[in-house]
Amino acid sequence: MSTKGSRNYRPNIHFTPPAMWTNDPNGMVYVNGIYHLFYQHYPEAPNWGPMHWGHAVSRDLLHWKHMPIALYPDELGMIFSGSCVYDRENTSGYGTKEKPPIVAVYTNHGRHGLEQQSIAYSTDGIHFEKSYQNPVIPNPGISDFRDPKAFYNPVKNCWSLVLAAGDRVHFYKSEDLKRWEKTGEFGPEGNLASGVWECPDLFQVEAEDGRKLWVLIVSMTTTTEDGRCRTQYFLGDFDGDKFIQQQKEEEPLWIDFGFDNYAGVTFQNLEEPLFLGWAMNWGYANETPTGEYCGQMTLARSLRAVKTEKGYRLAASFAGLEKYQHSAYPVNHMQRLCTDTFGMKVTGTKKITLSNAHGQKLVIQVTEDEVFVDRTHAGEHAFHEQFQMPQYCSVRIPRMKQDGKMELIFDVSVLEVLADDGLIPVSMVAYPEAPYDQVLLEGSGNVELYEIRE
Repeated sequence: MSTKGSRNYRPNIHFTPPAMWTNDPNGMVYVNGIYHLFYQHYPEAPNWGPMHWGHAVSRDLLHWKHMPIALYPDELGMIFSGSCVYDRENTSGYGTKEKPPIVAVYTNHGRHGLEQQSIAYSTDGIHFEKSYQNPVIPNPGISDFRDPKAFYNPVKNCWSLVLAAGDRVHFYKSEDLKRWEKTGEFGPEGNLASGVWECPDLFQVEAEDGRKLWVLIVSMTTTTEDGRCRTQYFLGDFDGDKFIQQQKEEEPLWIDFGFDNYAGVTFQNLEEPLFLGWAMNWGYANETPTGEYCGQMTLARSLRAVKTEKGYRLAASFAGLEKYQHSAYPVNHMQRLCTDTFGMKVTGTKKITLSNAHGQKLVIQVTEDEVFVDRTHAGEHAFHEQFQMPQYCSVRIPRMKQDGKMELIFDVSVLEVLADDGLIPVSMVAYPEAPYDQVLLEGSGNVELYEIRE
């Protein structure tokens, strides 16, 4: 159960629920100028409980309007993670050509853990009606069978979905979003990390050299000893039935190298991939000192592919911030901070220390060889034993691009770093008992600080 910390830790520009618990982002879709974010939500307490789908909408990815709960538990079970598509041609028959429906595809988690896939639809983007045909994909006899991510299949000109099935993913196709046929699998071959697969996504991305790649991402459950929540990705092709890995790796490829970015997927109905994750870690999520709410999302990130010495890699950049960046100015050595929501753009090798009157400090450093982020002394930490463990306090990541720039955002209690031109993302929460009011810079290079406000 969350306890009230010494201050209000609610971030200003990262999405949080109005109150109570949230985890995985679900059903993210862009329709008629509006971003829809659904999310795992328990409306009765600020810790995990019977899952619902919360709902919020935004026109700019930073200001969110809270909507009524979209999906409640039913006789088939709790409402676990899933996705939404905009059925523009009304292939499902749940709307009209003039008023196409949004169709949700989600997991029902029933008694004794039985997981099956169901659908619901909405013609106003707010109120959802569940299908009498549920479940539309019954459980085939396995224990972990969840998190369907539906998408339009440009190869077969139909709908497809990918869902997690233990140590692999399954692919299905449909003409109407109601009748589904299995078309293939991927895994466990090619997987280089332990853990049950969750929250998959499949999307296409264009590299800077013009090559188009298909990206399969899978969140990986982890043990305490492993030290982080992890989302792995694979690069290859999609033949219309299944994903085919084309770039073999020697080590796992991670969407994020920090501790607090899990279950992320991309928005549907956008030409370019736009990613959003849950900025939290299952190890200590239930005990964070945030009071009336628990959990938040990362900022939205645009994804692209970059060719490196080791092959293609995903790179990220913050989305939606441009028109809210104000009062940019260079910082030379030491600077007072007048806000607890700000960004920095960094070139060269720098050590950045954010500190407050309590002597608490958050350190971000770029050397010639590595990116280092350390929250060991960043703020409150006694709320959970795991949060205090050394392997959860700092990370070191080898550089991928020697002349790469870094951008970071700190928002009250959430840090997001995009180093080496976005090739090295690092997401961490930190709970300073007073706002950081000073930034100290060491090393060579330049730092520009900007505020984020309307």
